[in-house]
Amino acid sequence: MKEKNRFSVLLEHLTSMANLKNYVLAKAVQYDESYISKWISGKSLPTEKNHEIILQNISQCIVEALTDDNRDTFLEEYQISDVSNLQKAIYDHLESEYTYVKELQVTTGSKVATKISYYPELTLDQFIFKMKHPALRKVQSLNIYAMVDILNVDTNYQLLIAEFNSMHNDIGLVLPGVHFSLMIDLESSSDNPVYTAGFLMNLLSNLSNIDFNLYCGTQAQKKMVFAIKDIYSLSGMLVDQNHCLAVTTIEDSSLSTELYYKLKLLCSKETLLIRRTSIPEMIRTYEYEHSLFARNSSCLLGHFTEHFLPTDLHNELLDKYGSFIGKTYRPVLQKMHSLVSQILAVTPIRALIYASAFTDFTVTGELDFYGYRIQLSPEQRLHFFKHMKHLHEISNALQIKILPNGLLSDYQHIPRPTLFFADEFSYLRFRRNTPYYNICIPNKISLNRIFSAFYDTVWEFESCIAPDAYLTHAIHSVEILQSDASGDVHN
Repeated sequence: MKEKNRFSVLLEHLTSMANLKNYVLAKAVQYDESYISKWISGKSLPTEKNHEIILQNISQCIVEALTDDNRDTFLEEYQISDVSNLQKAIYDHLESEYTYVKELQVTTGSKVATKISYYPELTLDQFIFKMKHPALRKVQSLNIYAMVDILNVDTNYQLLIAEFNSMHNDIGLVLPGVHFSLMIDLESSSDNPVYTAGFLMNLLSNLSNIDFNLYCGTQAQKKMVFAIKDIYSLSGMLVDQNHCLAVTTIEDSSLSTELYYKLKLLCSKETLLIRRTSIPEMIRTYEYEHSLFARNSSCLLGHFTEHFLPTDLHNELLDKYGSFIGKTYRPVLQKMHSLVSQILAVTPIRALIYASAFTDFTVTGELDFYGYRIQLSPEQRLHFFKHMKHLHEISNALQIKILPNGLLSDYQHIPRPTLFFADEFSYLRFRRNTPYYNICIPNKISLNRIFSAFYDTVWEFESCIAPDAYLTHAIHSVEILQSDASGDVHN
């Protein structure tokens, strides 16, 4: 029997799961039923001219056909909790498979990929296109190992290479079934620590909604290797910032899995660049306390955390959210906050705060409270900002500067991480929908050095400004919100 193309396999899978008959689908897309049969059997594809509207109608028809018996199956397969997002997820999946098959048809003359293909040379555009295999849509269970000299490719391609799950970031999903391990070469990276540190922070932040692990080793030098377990692999040699030589693609399950396990052997505890943990775990192992007493403390705040809370508001939030954090932690957290308050009053600390952190907190009230995302009322936000302004005015030890938006990155869609840095200890803290593993601790001295050089350089940027105007504006803005919430504006 002739092997079917990937688009036809997916379409048959979706219609079967939805118990959707061909004649019902034909009516929805306004095509004869014979066309539906040909699309599912693999004899033909939707026309390129009309394929977008056809796939949109197919996606809509599938969602409308769902019942209580099979709706949860679809939601689980696409790792979506809200059915309103399901139609777009199905459309994106169909579109990726359709594009993949059409590209095969153009380049090879066949709608079905050969098990092994060889290309003497590819541009990075072409390599990345082949790397974005439609199997990456299988977010329920996906296992990937890669070895990529990502810091030595053209900057326009760096995040494109690692942004394979970007199609899910717009709906803020946490995808525990997606496991991605990446080895890079840190030793031969750019001499610009600001760029290297900024890129790594953006990379880790952008992939914080999956099980992502970062490794480093000279084995990754000039390498571009990518393997999806049981499905697909791609490898080549990086000849310059924009080209790869001797590129091989493998669509064979056993061969791809063999390469996957070879890469896995290189990604060991010894090569681990970032160790992932959580705030509760840091408190249990005394690492949170260690970070408070480390020498030459500095921080880069992409979002506000519990550190700048006044004591009464801190206790108020503990009362409200204590059930999430756990009663046994309450006295420990009160002790931690007491230490923070004393340290902020007398210990020299540098704090760089993204301008966007003020805007985001003013409007949303979202605070990272020991790793838990909570929302403060306008009254609580006002108390927070006034306390921060008070700390700035009375403390000779606390230095605050504002980092204008876009100064370190043009990737405005990526949530800005928070970096706590000191001589002996540093960690990155991400905005994530769950409190688990939203902390990354550098596992290599070389990375701490990069962060140190990064921070010292950015701190001296002329573009960084004093916080007075931002604090005053934030206070006035929250006062307006508070007044509007109480109805005073309309009186």
